[in-house]
Amino acid sequence: MTVQTFDNNTILQFAAALTQMASGKKAVGTVHSAPTLHGPNGIFSTFGLDRRVISAHIEPMGIASMLPLMPSMDTDPRFASITGVTDSYGTQPTNTCEDAPKAYLKGCNLTAMFGRIRFDTNDMEFDEVIKRYNRGDFMDLQLLGGFIGNDALRNGIAPTDIGGDDILNVVTLAEMMVVGVQTQREIVRQTWQGNVAITNEFPGLDMQIATGQVDADISGKLCPALDSDVKNFAYDDIAGAGRDIVEYTASMMWYLQFNATRMKLAPVSWVLVMRPELWFELSAVWPCSYLSNNCRNSSGTAIGVINDELNVNMRDRMRREMVLPVNGIDYPVVIDDGIYEHNSGNNANLVPGQFASSIYAVPLTILGGVPVTYREYLNYRSPIANANIAPLRNMQQFWTDNGIFSWAYDGILWCYKLGMKTEQRVILRTPQLAGRIDYVMYEPTQHLRSPYADSDYFQDGGISTRPASRSSYAVWASGALQR
Repeated sequence: MTVQTFDNNTILQFAAALTQMASGKKAVGTVHSAPTLHGPNGIFSTFGLDRRVISAHIEPMGIASMLPLMPSMDTDPRFASITGVTDSYGTQPTNTCEDAPKAYLKGCNLTAMFGRIRFDTNDMEFDEVIKRYNRGDFMDLQLLGGFIGNDALRNGIAPTDIGGDDILNVVTLAEMMVVGVQTQREIVRQTWQGNVAITNEFPGLDMQIATGQVDADISGKLCPALDSDVKNFAYDDIAGAGRDIVEYTASMMWYLQFNATRMKLAPVSWVLVMRPELWFELSAVWPCSYLSNNCRNSSGTAIGVINDELNVNMRDRMRREMVLPVNGIDYPVVIDDGIYEHNSGNNANLVPGQFASSIYAVPLTILGGVPVTYREYLNYRSPIANANIAPLRNMQQFWTDNGIFSWAYDGILWCYKLGMKTEQRVILRTPQLAGRIDYVMYEPTQHLRSPYADSDYFQDGGISTRPASRSSYAVWASGALQR
């Protein structure tokens, strides 16, 4: 087995050497199914095509790319917490040396679980991926924009070094980039929506920012001291006359700040995380609600006099700096496409044009810098991994991104494909410092485009195989053999 680091030169050399790799026992197909980039039917084989290729791909974004990513080999870790001291039992003694009341220290363990993400490239035939029409089929295309942002690449959301202009000319790299896009989408989604009831998914923050916390070693043993603060906005419109989003958010953050201070865990670095559509609507109504909060008469009408310019300036500052002022503190706001969104198609409480999702308070660090929300990955470059794969001499495998992603070659004769896997998880060590406000309803003027292909707001279009752009004529074209 070959194990190596990864960069563009490595992959270009790898693609060039594929014709020398053969195995009659592989499962890869023998028909080229990957879109070609150049040559007959190539996406970019149009004669006279401008060199600049502009991306219209929507990339998912969210908290996953800002969480620290650490290696681990533990499949069933334990994270201990002291939950408190019991009430005293016994009575005060009459005499000094008699037994006095006693109490017990109590603790609770949490755990975490890896999930596995797997994607393959399409089948490729070496003869097909190296073709071009002729000298008029330019292979010096320049990509403007991109598919996977630097934050995702730096933080193990997707494999690195498969972007840039090479994906417009090297089919192997283009296929690996497609795998990277799928991986990024899945990690961003599972960071929130990961559900252990679904095969190979890790538990997302939706399952961890919750009440009903239990001990990892004793079935059914509740640990309410570790419960998160969970509130229900009950599908009230944030711009309506029902529940007040300022009061709910202020109450949640006051509760969490109280916990952090009294547990001696402050200072805590929180971020408020929500979908981008919710953030835009919330930032529009927040200034007026915030500045007039509790300034109401007996009928519920606001009696505060609000300066219009002050409202506009506050809204614009919030959007510009991505902060939400709560209880006099500016909390950073993170917009995240991976958060589940309710709509009229999946929730009977909503009508067309209405949407609902949650607002989360996520503690990133405690005590001024100790990480408590972070991601882990199974390390494919660890000494144990290398020792176990070294005896396997007849397989082709390589890891990338310091061991975050593992790639395997599968080929028969001149046909091949690549498989990728990564095992990751998100860990919340202090659920008692996390909170959420569920079922917050909003009615945006326009819903944003989605990076997820199963969404009603996903858009792509175009083709994967372009019809041949020219016809060729020759004396032998008719197939008539002359003697």
